[in-house]
Amino acid sequence: MSRPDILWSAPPSQWPLNGNEIHVWAATSDVSARELSAFENTLSLDEVERAGQFKFERDRNHFVACRGGLRAILAAYLETGPQEVNFEYGPRGKPWVANLPETSRLHFNLAHSENLFLIAVSRICPLGVDVERIHYIENTDDLVKQLLCTTEELEWSTVAETQKVSAFFKIWTCKEACLKATGDGIAEHVREVAVSFLPGEPARLLKPPGMPISNEDWTLRELNPAGDFAAALAAPTRGFDLSCWRWSN
Repeated sequence: MSRPDILWSAPPSQWPLNGNEIHVWAATSDVSARELSAFENTLSLDEVERAGQFKFERDRNHFVACRGGLRAILAAYLETGPQEVNFEYGPRGKPWVANLPETSRLHFNLAHSENLFLIAVSRICPLGVDVERIHYIENTDDLVKQLLCTTEELEWSTVAETQKVSAFFKIWTCKEACLKATGDGIAEHVREVAVSFLPGEPARLLKPPGMPISNEDWTLRELNPAGDFAAALAAPTRGFDLSCWRWSN
């Protein structure tokens, strides 16, 4: 598995998170043994236990790097040590930072695919991010039948055969990002979200999860963190400033 070529630039020397901003970070879990050990030392007991449950060392190391990277990024915003960041979890396992006053509220979401992971952070509202490596899959038509609502099926019928793989990952990441923003499971609610995904056109949210048809209160953005990866950000808000950067361990 090759190290992803992250396309985003390094951040400026200072990057405060203002009330109208969303920051998205791209990083790799392909880190040195020294970095991995440093990350592991910041994990909570339950995270160490979860890491020990992985059968393969590669998967364990990926988990440690992603959780350690998440802690490092959140700690920078909170001006504390990574080991001091405490999480609580929702009914479906979505984490949030515990014991923060309302004035210091911090929303975040983590997504990963192979050895690339993204972390979205905001003070505005809950948000969702997803990333998937684009790769060839057989029987795309059969697979999307499990994902699409009627409106989307009409769009899919116009997609050229040569564009179906990239269109599939565009659909998937956009829907997943929306459902992660609300904390809903994609297996149960994937058809409740409708997106426009035609190749060459920006993705648009047609029907948000668990809401009426109107999408006026939502924003859906496609992201391009690295070559051969599709990604998307979704948030139930409008009019924010988006910054995308490469995180250095």
